[in-house]
Amino acid sequence: MPTPEKDETKDEFIERCIPIVIEEGTAKDGSQANAICNSIWEESKKEKESKALFNKGDLKMKWYEIKAKSDISEIWLYEEIGIWGVGAKEFIAELNAIKSPRINMHINCPGGEVFDGAAIYNAVKRHPAAVTSFIDGIAASIASVIALAGEKVIMAANAIYMLHNPSGLVIGTSEDMRKTADILDKVRDTMIGAYVTKSGKSDSAIKELLDLETWMNADEAKAAGFVDEIGNEMDMAACAKFIPVMAKMGFKHIPKILNGSKEMPSARDIERVLRDAGCSSRMAKTILAKGYSDDLRDEDRLIVDPLKTDAPRDVKPLSPAKVDRWMELYIRAEVAVPSNN
Repeated sequence: MPTPEKDETKDEFIERCIPIVIEEGTAKDGSQANAICNSIWEESKKEKESKALFNKGDLKMKWYEIKAKSDISEIWLYEEIGIWGVGAKEFIAELNAIKSPRINMHINCPGGEVFDGAAIYNAVKRHPAAVTSFIDGIAASIASVIALAGEKVIMAANAIYMLHNPSGLVIGTSEDMRKTADILDKVRDTMIGAYVTKSGKSDSAIKELLDLETWMNADEAKAAGFVDEIGNEMDMAACAKFIPVMAKMGFKHIPKILNGSKEMPSARDIERVLRDAGCSSRMAKTILAKGYSDDLRDEDRLIVDPLKTDAPRDVKPLSPAKVDRWMELYIRAEVAVPSNN
């Protein structure tokens, strides 16, 4: 399929394109070929405009989100650090603009650009606000260092913490590679310093953990001194998207808990969520009964009769669509209002 050349006008491209698409068999006649060539031209035009915007920085997407408020500001590191063309410089500029006395930093990140990550750690550490780090899903690689920039680190009960040696890619001479190796060693020393300061472990003990690519659950991370408190469980399904990224980054021992599978709640669990949301016991049972009824698979046909009293308390799910619907409700309610049970 032909594409427009650099200095080619639309008319010149269409004239050149038509015989090519006819010869290739893409078009049956001149009219169809003309339509195809016009479509190719328009798509190419849009692509050029998009690239121009991206080069100006207008289309750069962020791997972080910062919500600055007067009392407590929120930072969300929920993507791979350094992707989409946004580096530490932009993050640090927004961070330094925060004037609130407290910052909550939420982390669900597999790592990323190690040099950017080291700069972010130092910037957060220097910020005058009291920073609390929340490990919501995974804090791996350089993200495990950034988490330690908080004065207090709170890790979800089912989250994952991972530390390993930094790695990098270089194309060049042997001298270029030696220089990169020296830089990585310096970054490693910075990482070791952060781990030692937080945990109180020796340099040699940290080096051993780095060499082994060590994965820890919340209890292990707390026992090792990297975490101060263990919080409520979070939905780990959002971590599944990081598995291909971590595999490409060379992680060797990715835990199976990150595969994104969800454990099915019982009808009793979902009934409790509905009750917490304001439903009466009778209505919660009725919703469950109607929702899981095999003859009501179409969600639009769900009819709730709050006066019906013969709905069983525990009902086996029969409709996958209904199960998914209530599963989402259950998870969202647990995250918003964690159970004390």
